Amino acid sequence: MQLGAFVTTHQRPSELMRTLQILESQTRRPDHMLVVDNAPSRDAQHVVNGFSPEWISYHAMGENLGPAGAAAYALERLSREGYDWIYCGDDDDPPQSSDTIERLMHLALSTGDTTGAVGAVGARWDWKKGEMERIPDGALQGVVGVDMIGGGQHFILRSEVVRTVGVPDGRFFFGLDDLEYCLRIRRAGYRLLVDGAMMLEQRARNGRLNFVRRRSPYPRHSFDTIWRQYYSTRNYIFAMTRTLQHPELARREFGKALARSSCSWRRGPAFGLAFTRLQLRGVIDGYLGRMGRTILPAAKRTHPAPPVA
Repeated sequence: MQLGAFVTTHQRPSELMRTLQILESQTRRPDHMLVVDNAPSRDAQHVVNGFSPEWISYHAMGENLGPAGAAAYALERLSREGYDWIYCGDDDDPPQSSDTIERLMHLALSTGDTTGAVGAVGARWDWKKGEMERIPDGALQGVVGVDMIGGGQHFILRSEVVRTVGVPDGRFFFGLDDLEYCLRIRRAGYRLLVDGAMMLEQRARNGRLNFVRRRSPYPRHSFDTIWRQYYSTRNYIFAMTRTLQHPELARREFGKALARSSCSWRRGPAFGLAFTRLQLRGVIDGYLGRMGRTILPAAKRTHPAPPVA
């Protein structure tokens, strides 16, 4: 079984270097690594040049098409090149153990042809509430079926899924493209699986055992990151009205957007005005189908490129 892999990057060469080194040293390393660069500066190419060209290749998207656009390109390419399974990675989320890929590939190959993808962490989806449902710690034993494996959770996809379901919707640009794609995969009859022991280990390592999520309409974003909530609102409404056919959940999200906007004014008129404008725009754009990169995101982190090896 040939395992292709890709890592999406955007202006984080130091993080990319570390992630590629960890992937290269996995006990079951990918047979080929593709780096998809969303940054016009092409700093990532200097990093790629430090690895064996027989193992790694580089593609510049030419502009920032977001995680969704990069994943759509990479999955289509690697599937077309004949890889049986495809590892989907982010530049700042390397595997947390040396045998992560080995364990996930064992899970993928031992659970039958209906397994569409595996991952280190997953969640279930509540169609009544339209929300992710956390799996209790005590239920993380053996093979665990999930509805969603998020970005950065070492998603390994059977390439057959690309041919039958397609690729992630690049129009999402940022946020919820992984959720919408996973729900499409599940709707097509494939299973999404996680290794319960591995997921429990990850929770313990990250201090999230016995974690209780408290949902609140109060915005958690800073002034510089409210663009993220715009994309979440827009993409959720678009997915529920256009591809997943659950308009009642889109209406529910509209109500949540109004509640978030109302609470945002507690942080001052400047924040409240900016947040509310973006939330209302997210609702309108989602219903009208105005997709793609409509809001320019702020960079998460920026580091100078390492010297060429």
